[in-house]
Amino acid sequence: MPKSIIKIIAQRKSGEKWGLSVNGGKDQSLTAKVGKVKVFSAADRAGLKDGDFLCSINGTEVFEMSHKAICDAIVQSSDKMEIVVERGDHIVPNFAELWPHNNPGMGRKKAVGPEYYQAAMQHHGLSGHLPQPENFTTCGKQPIEIAQYNSPIECYTEEVIDEMTQEITMATVPQALEMHREMHGGGAGTFDPTKSAVLSTIAQQEHEN
Repeated sequence: MPKSIIKIIAQRKSGEKWGLSVNGGKDQSLTAKVGKVKVFSAADRAGLKDGDFLCSINGTEVFEMSHKAICDAIVQSSDKMEIVVERGDHIVPNFAELWPHNNPGMGRKKAVGPEYYQAAMQHHGLSGHLPQPENFTTCGKQPIEIAQYNSPIECYTEEVIDEMTQEITMATVPQALEMHREMHGGGAGTFDPTKSAVLSTIAQQEHEN
């Protein structure tokens, strides 16, 4: 919903509260806005909504007012209050929307897979390139990024890097996980102490000592 300026005339019965809370103010370095509108209250009947940005109350702009001053202006209003608000979830547009002529493809879904080739046949040629992963490379091994291995790559041997690559591949590609299970008989495999590099290192150190 694009932003819009709305003037609201609220009326309340004698002794009735307006039924809204206010957030922000100049003293809080926050734009003043409606916090919560109580259901069936005078503010609710008038059409105020949660999150409406306050512009003025009874003709007085609120931009230079403190939080307390804004609340006092509302509380001290008579049984009729004129309030101007700014409403909408599109308050600040991005640059692509400000200058759409520089972004002719804005809003159009990027063709991927069969849709990409269908578009290529319809337009007699490829209009771009197939999307690649952000860490795609045409030379060397594909870079890996795993939070638990947050150290320079020089700290790891080639075998450990291969193990990490295999781990993230199986975590992101279901087919790779299934192939791994089939190759290992559907289980995690059994431990073979004769092939353990850790045990052989410990044994060697004990022998030297």
